[in-house]
Amino acid sequence: MKKSSAILILLIILSKMYGQHTPVIQAGSEQFKELTAQNNGILLDVRTKSEFKNGHIPEAGNLNYYAFDFRKRLLLLPRNQPIYLYCNTGYRSEKAAEILIGNGYTDVYNLQHGIMEWELINLPVIVEPDARPDTDNKMTPEQYHEILSSGSPVFFDFYAPWCGPCRKMMPMIDSLMVEYHPEIQMHKVNVDASKKLVKELKLVGVPYLVLLNGREISFSKNGSITRNELTSLFDQAIINHKKSSVLTIN
Repeated sequence: MKKSSAILILLIILSKMYGQHTPVIQAGSEQFKELTAQNNGILLDVRTKSEFKNGHIPEAGNLNYYAFDFRKRLLLLPRNQPIYLYCNTGYRSEKAAEILIGNGYTDVYNLQHGIMEWELINLPVIVEPDARPDTDNKMTPEQYHEILSSGSPVFFDFYAPWCGPCRKMMPMIDSLMVEYHPEIQMHKVNVDASKKLVKELKLVGVPYLVLLNGREISFSKNGSITRNELTSLFDQAIINHKKSSVLTIN
């Protein structure tokens, strides 16, 4: 713990000596927890109100990154205190941190892998009494393992409603689900609604795309993918599955 804090302090000193602006300080979950516990700074969750209510870090405030007046309200934060930012995966909070840095703030920290990693290692979160959990495309660990037991090629699209690249790929995924049915089972999994499964699989980012043949992973990727890339993968998966089926019969 002390070593990681010393490294972060050294980064801040060096950035002030050699850089025009202090860079955003990226911190893992354990470091972030230690830093927020030691300093009287501002802890800010930049997700939507719904995301915040469904699980946030204790003592965090909330300011929606997608709100039209987000930038204006963000820049009202005091400049003489450390500011600790987080979101689900670290993307929105990093963008918010860059806004602060660009406007003269110096001690700005970002939870690098977001609250997804925070929850993965069992750090505390608070769920508000009036939270309304997302249930769209929810998948439990039991459902996931039952699907894999079929032995046929299976594709999972782990996404989140707030994820821009996820939303952009959704129409393509929907059309491929129709095109490749029933040769390939395709499932969309909402990580916000499927936290037990996310924790079991140790996922810390979306989109996460994975193609399995039975329980063996044939392909996986964090990030966007093209339709041509997916169709090539699916076509090859179908060929490989047919070959293995013939060998099994023989």
